[in-house]
Order: sequence, then structure tokens, then C-alpha cells
Amino acid sequence: MSPRARLLERLEVLAVTAAPGGQRLLHFALVQAVCGTEALGRFANDLSIAMMLGLFSAVGWSALVLARVPVAAAGQSAPVMLGLARGAGLFTLLACLALPLLAWGGWIFEPAWTALLLAGWTAYTLARHYGLALACYRRLLVLETVLVVLLVAGLGLFGDGRPWLAYAALAVPTALFGAAALALLALRARGGDARLPAGSLRTASEQAALNFVSGGMSMVLVPCTVQVAGEAYGGLVALIGSLTSVLLLFPRALSFNALPALARVVRHQGVGEVRGVLAGLRRNLLRVNSGLSLLAVAAWGVLVWQGQRADFALAGASAIFLLQLASFYVGQLVLPEANYLQTVEETRLPLRVNVLSLILFVLACGGVMAIVPPGADAVIGLFSVLLGATLTRNLLLRRAVLRRAPEVFA
Repeated sequence: MSPRARLLERLEVLAVTAAPGGQRLLHFALVQAVCGTEALGRFANDLSIAMMLGLFSAVGWSALVLARVPVAAAGQSAPVMLGLARGAGLFTLLACLALPLLAWGGWIFEPAWTALLLAGWTAYTLARHYGLALACYRRLLVLETVLVVLLVAGLGLFGDGRPWLAYAALAVPTALFGAAALALLALRARGGDARLPAGSLRTASEQAALNFVSGGMSMVLVPCTVQVAGEAYGGLVALIGSLTSVLLLFPRALSFNALPALARVVRHQGVGEVRGVLAGLRRNLLRVNSGLSLLAVAAWGVLVWQGQRADFALAGASAIFLLQLASFYVGQLVLPEANYLQTVEETRLPLRVNVLSLILFVLACGGVMAIVPPGADAVIGLFSVLLGATLTRNLLLRRAVLRRAPEVFA
């Protein structure tokens, strides 16, 4: 492959992997512009709940897709993927059972639309990761572009005065795309063994729990913010989260791109090659994380300086942004360790670390919500807790990984 072709492929990987963050930022901006900040707060609240449940129905199974599809035997990638999709479908149904209870408790505004969001996002996420595992970056980029066009058209043409379209603009296209992908997968998997290997349900559950106790900590902050400071602050936090995540998804792209190669190296080569792949990934992550964090700070400064957004002028907005940006940056510093554990399908070790971090996070957040008066100070307290919990998790995970694989990380 020529250097130019290699550069083009890398740009495609970055664009495809960062696309969900860009879509979310655009989606939130359109909802805020068309329906208002409070409507955005309600939608972002329900979307955060759907994505937290989706960690079990989508993200846990997507980790298995990236670990198993690249090393599947010739002609067996579709049957392997179909078996994983069936398992994810079961988890989706189980996750939807929690929505009525959450709505009764006042944590969800639109349970029916949230269920469709959960189902659509799960199907779409699995389809995306299948394409990533097979390195079909250009096709995925076309698919992401079509989704953006439908999203903009739905909200731009019909969203005024219809807050429910904030849900439909994302839920309906992703559900349709996911259903089409599943039908095509079933055709390609005819005659193949689509059974789940023994232990897959447990591994997916542990991967999902692992993601919940790490990434889920930031997701729960939007609903908590709505509870302690109202829907306007919930909308602000959603916008800040999208603004930072779309920039910091580029390091995630590097991580995803390195995962199939790491899986092959771990299975077929020696410790030296594994160390080399991880060291290269770590260097690239440090460069990209640092550069994009500076870019994010500059972009925020311009937006605040222009003074055209009332939600960005809410008390404590800049402090909330900086705390969330710091949490994202710190959280991605251990992506090489996470990639290695995901490749060897080691879930219990990081799960123990993250459960401990989550317990500390929940206790600290409960203390903030109980002690700090409602408003900006309470939100700042929640994000300070997030940063502290992320730092603690990183230190514990690095120590645990060093004990698990000293020949790789010493």
C-alpha cells in the first residue's frame, strides 16, 4: 500500500469512528435551535438512559465483534456476526423491561421513544462495528453521511413545534438501517454455524458491565444534572459532552484501528511484537489527545467570547466544560491497557477495578446531591467527582494490568 493510500485509509478510519460524536453534536445543536434548551435537556436525559442500557445490548457485544470477527475463518465472519447479533437482541429486550420502571420513577420523559432509541442504536452500533472489524471504512462513511442527511432533514423540515421528532429523527433511521443490515447478514450467513460459543453471554455481560462502570459514569451525569439543576443545565451538559466527545473520539479511532492488528499479534506472534504495537498506540494517543484537547479549549473560548448562546452563559458553564474535558482526556490514557484486555477477552480483572471505582463514584455523587444546594455548584461537584473517579480507576487498572501481564507492561 502506497503512503498516500495509507493516509487516505487512516483519514477514513478517523472520520468513521468519530462520526457518532459528530452526529450527536449536530443532533443536539439542531434540537436546541428548533425546540429549545429545555426540550434538549429532556431528550438528552432519555438518550443518556438509552445509551446506558445500550452498554449491555450494544457495546458489550460490539467488543466481541471486534475481537472475534477479524480472526474468523474464511467465509465464517457472517455466521459469527449473526450469532453475536442474536445475543445482542436478547439483551435489548431485557434492557427495555427497565424503561417503565424508570419512567415511573421520574427518570425518563418518553419511555416508548426511548425504547425505539435503544433498539435502533443497538442495531446500528452492531452493524458499524461489523464494518469496522472488516475494515469497510468507505461504506461506513457513506452510511454515516446518509444518516446525517436524514437527521438534518427530519428536524430541519418538520421539527418546529414537534419535540417528539428529536427522538424520531435518530430512532427511526437507525432502526431501519439496523433491520436492513440484519436481513443482509442473515442471507450471507446461510449454511454457516451461527451458534454462540459457550461463555459468550457471560463475556458480553462482563464487557458491558465493564463499559458501564467506566463510560457509564459520564452518561449518568445528564440525568443527575436534570435532577439537581433542571432541564436547562441538562441541555448544557449534553452540548458540552458532545462538543468534547466529537474531538476526543479521534483517539478512539486510533484505538479501534489498532484492535484487529493487536488481536492477530497476540494470537500469532510474540511478546515483543505485542509490546511494540501497544507502545506505538500509546505514543499516538498522547499526541492526538493533547492536540485535540487544546483545540477543544480554543473552540470553547471562541464560543463563549462570541456570547451568542445563552446556555453557554449559564453560571459555571466553563468550569463544567473543563472538568468534563479533563475527565475524557484522563480516561483515554489507559486505552492501550483496555485494548490488550479486550483482545485476550479478560473481563473480570478490569471489572473488579471499575466496580470499585463506580462504588466510590456513586457514593460521592450521592453526597454531592444530598449536601450541595441545587444549581451550578451541584453540577460542578458532580463533574469534580467524575474526574476524581476517573483518575482513581486509571491508577487501579494500570496496577492490576501490570500484575496480570508483567511481560507486556513491565
